[in-house]
Amino acid sequence: MTEHTPTPVLQSIVLCDWVYTDAATGKKVLAGTFNTLCAQEFPTAFARSTFVYLCLTDVHHEARVDLRYLDLAENVSLLSLDGIMVMAPSPLDSVEAAIEIPPLPMPHPGAYLFEVACGGVSLGSVRILVTKLTPDVGSNGHARH
Repeated sequence: MTEHTPTPVLQSIVLCDWVYTDAATGKKVLAGTFNTLCAQEFPTAFARSTFVYLCLTDVHHEARVDLRYLDLAENVSLLSLDGIMVMAPSPLDSVEAAIEIPPLPMPHPGAYLFEVACGGVSLGSVRILVTKLTPDVGSNGHARH
């Protein structure tokens, strides 16, 4: 009989331009958070450096998480990052991870999903809206708020 390891709990998932650690406090600082991307034409890719910030708890020593970028209209995975190891001295600790992700494919405007899974179980996700560039959108590809 194998011992069951509890599934970690996803506290947060945030897409951002950069994640750094404050030297004085040790706190993570997320810069340029977003959930909307824009392009002038399709298909294309969001080819800037992008990070996904994760915060997990209930990690029993270590856990292997997988990231998937899904096209919701076509119900297909466009990008997978498998086997990201996270470790915690105690399940009560929060584990923070900043993972640089490759260019995000954007075959068409619409809804996409960035999902976090562990052992085949979805821990949570963040939806990304991809839109066609209009005059009220900044040249960096992020929608103005």
